[in-house]
Amino acid sequence: MTDHAGEMLSDFVHIARHYQRSIRIDADLGRLDALTGYICHSTATSILENMARQVTETNQRCFTWTGPFGGGKSSLAVALASALHPDRNLRTHARNVLNLGSMPAFDKAFPNRKGWLVVPVVGKRASVIGELNAALRKAKGKGKDSRAVSPTSLINELCQTAEDREYDGVLVILDEMGKFLEASAMEHGDDVYFFQQLAEAAARANGKLVVVGVLHQSFAQYGARLGTGTRDDWAKVQGRYVDLPFVAASDEVVELIGRASGTGRSAG
Repeated sequence: MTDHAGEMLSDFVHIARHYQRSIRIDADLGRLDALTGYICHSTATSILENMARQVTETNQRCFTWTGPFGGGKSSLAVALASALHPDRNLRTHARNVLNLGSMPAFDKAFPNRKGWLVVPVVGKRASVIGELNAALRKAKGKGKDSRAVSPTSLINELCQTAEDREYDGVLVILDEMGKFLEASAMEHGDDVYFFQQLAEAAARANGKLVVVGVLHQSFAQYGARLGTGTRDDWAKVQGRYVDLPFVAASDEVVELIGRASGTGRSAG
């Protein structure tokens, strides 16, 4: 029997590099290596199936994914965005990673011939309207515009872009959406009513405009310190979004840990 006294765990186990860094959707979208090692567990599959069913069977187009830090929400967002991306090679790779071939409802909900315009936004305690407008201009290949944009004109441009024949649809991903909500609650961000306007416009749009907000806690908790009347207003806004809990089951966590780690050499 081999004596391993004084040896470290790192002598036997290595962590795949994919799991050693945080995903940033606006920087990682479009990169094949951002999908390396991604594992689409059953919770992620269930979320995609639920979204597809809602989009296909109802006029629901806006969703929130709520789950703890480090749970894989941003990684799934990148994988979803990649599966709809105009780049055919990236799209094919992401579809394989997500096993979308066995999910016919997805293709019905998200028809993809030319690719979707993906608008990735990373939240901050600032104006969601300003950040979303900047991300939309970047996604469309337009230069920066320092002029202020109204909520109505921004939403109209999103809807019009979704109806254009250039794309199959528009996917907006608001990662760290909670930071925008925090800004709204502290009254140095935009009125939270903007999110309601966006959801209602997406539901009416002739084209496919789908919005995904990524949260670490429930929508209501971000406005917990507000007055009763304001919290009621927030609840109305939240009601326009279907919340999909993103909490991996214990067996899924074990599988992720197993795949993320590997033996450096035999323990003998």
